Amino acid sequence: MRYVKHSALAGRSEELITWEDYRRLAPQWRDEVANVRLHAATKERPLDRFQKERDRLRPLPPLPFDTDEVVPVVITPHARVRYDGNRYSVPPVLVRKPVTLRANATEVWIVDQGQEVTRHQRCYEKGQWIVHPDDRLAALKLRRRRQAGQFEEEFDAMGPLAREFHLKLLSMPVRPTVHLRRLLSLVRLYGRRDVLAAIVRALEYQIYDAAYVEAILLQERRRRELPSPTPLQPQRRELIEDVHLEEPDPGRYDRLCGDCDDQEPSDNQEPQP
Repeated sequence: MRYVKHSALAGRSEELITWEDYRRLAPQWRDEVANVRLHAATKERPLDRFQKERDRLRPLPPLPFDTDEVVPVVITPHARVRYDGNRYSVPPVLVRKPVTLRANATEVWIVDQGQEVTRHQRCYEKGQWIVHPDDRLAALKLRRRRQAGQFEEEFDAMGPLAREFHLKLLSMPVRPTVHLRRLLSLVRLYGRRDVLAAIVRALEYQIYDAAYVEAILLQERRRRELPSPTPLQPQRRELIEDVHLEEPDPGRYDRLCGDCDDQEPSDNQEPQP
């Protein structure tokens, strides 16, 4: 191995990237360098020595030797495993569990309790994220189920009026999660107080629809001659949804703008021109 490392592999780190690079180098180096040199111990060329010993050699076993790399790994909270400078997806049900990673020249796969759970084509680049479509689909399904429960808990925590509206939604032929998600986005945009006031009016008119609540909010802001807030439009919405910030109060900006026009100068201030 020392001879291979210092003769065949030395100085070739940039050209030896994939397994195919090694496969092209190996026979050329074997036939043109290793087998034609004068061996220090036998004082013969390996090529000539091989011809003498050919008849005494036994055939290779019918089953190939297991050269897979076996590595114990722990699934990250994002349902990935790190191997050879890259990240590979796994089913989300295995998050934070210890599993076994096996890799050969062309593939990487994960084994849990003796059962294969996912398999990828091996990537020889660095810093890549390799995702199996089945793993992604399972992650999206699990994410939606978790989000549905989170939306219900967060909306019901707004008080009895919100819970009453939620109960009415459950009796309607609609998908409650869609409306709850939209209502919570309105809370982040307009604030809890204004959204609850709009929900009260929607309950009075017995119209249980997030779009109607939003229409009430817009109508109320037009009546008060206030501009409508601009919603965020991130390229990756999940990055925003996973961030929990303090509940906004757009009324602060309304009061600030109103005070700027109506505020009278104090005794120690001079009127502005």
